Amino acid sequence: MIPVLLTKIKTREGLVLEGIVVEPRRKDKNKTAIIWLHGLSSKFYSGQTLIRELSSVCRRAGVGYFKFNNRGHDVADWENAGMIGAGFEKFTDCVLDIRAMILFAKKLGYKDIILAGHSTGANKALYYVYKTKDRSVKKIVLLGPICDLAAMAKEIGRKELEKRVKIAQKIKNRNPKALVPLEFGLYTASRYLSLHIPGSSEDVFPYHNPRGSWKELKSVKIPVAVIIGQRDQHLDRPAKNLIKIFREKAQATKNFSGIIIKGADHGFRKKEKEVSTEIIKFIKNGL
Repeated sequence: MIPVLLTKIKTREGLVLEGIVVEPRRKDKNKTAIIWLHGLSSKFYSGQTLIRELSSVCRRAGVGYFKFNNRGHDVADWENAGMIGAGFEKFTDCVLDIRAMILFAKKLGYKDIILAGHSTGANKALYYVYKTKDRSVKKIVLLGPICDLAAMAKEIGRKELEKRVKIAQKIKNRNPKALVPLEFGLYTASRYLSLHIPGSSEDVFPYHNPRGSWKELKSVKIPVAVIIGQRDQHLDRPAKNLIKIFREKAQATKNFSGIIIKGADHGFRKKEKEVSTEIIKFIKNGL
């Protein structure tokens, strides 16, 4: 049995975030910890097979494992601080969540932080590094870094998405916190637009736009790993083509790893062991 600590942390404004910590048998000399950032509407206990695999590998390697809810957990949460969740969160507030997670890890004695973000968590991990230049973050892992705009355009068609964006914009002009039509999903107008308009703060992987700035990834100097499932259902192009784009845009780092997990979907189901192995290899390389 892996010893798992259930715990809570508070952000600077007092928001409570639940999560888990798995400490290693013996901390490595650098006291390294990985902080996992879950995806849109997910939660800290989602993907339990991957939690078990990765935390086990980390524990043997002397690396701490942390995974917490962020304010985008679940679709909506009316009991915790009013209305939060994927449909209501303000993307840029992810800085507050991640900072609280890092501070908690530091209190436990960890000095070198690895941010690993899955799906929307990847957007948040990259945005945090770009905005804060936090020197305690030594490496960043982007798992399933999908552009929501491109994924939705693939799912419903670009013309339909453009139509929905126009409707959401009209709603936002009247009331940013008002909900979009339910067939769009449970989102406020502001949140829907954050996910689906070019150039938003959340649009850090703009491969939908040949002229996208990629300013966030271009600025990152620390080692970067991009891990994509070969059969990710949200891809609008082959995984190898997307890895090539990320490699070209990660201009400032001298250490880029582009990894495709053969046969894996967006959640890496049934490929948890392979993903965990690749992550720990990346973490331990050079530390």
